[in-house]
Amino acid sequence: MTMLEMDPVFTAALREVLVATVDDTPRVRRRWRWRLGAGMFVGSTLIAGGAALATGLFSPPGAPIDTPIGNVVTVTHTGPATIDLGPPPARATDLSLTLTCLTVGTFDFPNGSSMSCDAADLSHPPPDDQEASEVVQLTPGKDSVTIDTSANASWTLQAMYVNQVTTPWGTNARGQTYGVQNQKGTPDLIAVVVDQGKTQGYVKAAELNCAAGGNVETPAQALAWDKASENRNISIPVYESDGTTVIGTFIIGHATGPNARTVPFSSLSLDCSATGNGPAVNGP
Repeated sequence: MTMLEMDPVFTAALREVLVATVDDTPRVRRRWRWRLGAGMFVGSTLIAGGAALATGLFSPPGAPIDTPIGNVVTVTHTGPATIDLGPPPARATDLSLTLTCLTVGTFDFPNGSSMSCDAADLSHPPPDDQEASEVVQLTPGKDSVTIDTSANASWTLQAMYVNQVTTPWGTNARGQTYGVQNQKGTPDLIAVVVDQGKTQGYVKAAELNCAAGGNVETPAQALAWDKASENRNISIPVYESDGTTVIGTFIIGHATGPNARTVPFSSLSLDCSATGNGPAVNGP
């Protein structure tokens, strides 16, 4: 099993710290943010092309299966609130939470994740862009859930106890594991959905990590990668579970504008196997 040195979100956070180390001065504090193109890691599941890997859409190996236990608790509030859910059933392992924003605001889940709604989100037909779901592990002795938000923000929450079981990864004929990241780590081939949910496949963990700057280790490397990424997106192949049949591409980066370009991973000569050297930053 090939393990990611750092997943792209952790990589992004590290690069932000490294850039801040050399770029923050008493006069100017530069705020830098890395965005992973059309994909991002949310919990243990990769999302791409606007379609999530979820039960009923695409449930790849390694994904959790949640079995509802008990009744759904539905509440509507304005401002922050703690909701009493009652004692969890004996087999409950997690809480399934679905939050719908009713006004503009940012809403924080108890596991540290959050969703934000702006006026444009609210203008779309519900529940498009107004709903977010999280599965939160139960805390022993605690039978409530807290949603933190601003005093004037309104929301509706549906909460239910579930029993969560993680499915095993698949293994192809070449011995590569495939599926989604979970508490066991990262498979060799990570599940993605691209083309607005039309194509389901896998990207190589090593290629994803490398294309996201996974070997950036120093402030100088972080600045160089940041600069090189301003006008560059990187495409990496999407494979069938065999790890060889290419069925699409997955884009890393968020470069836009007249100077933006998308380059194939193979053209960058990125060397992520050389520990301590960092990835090359000069693309074509």
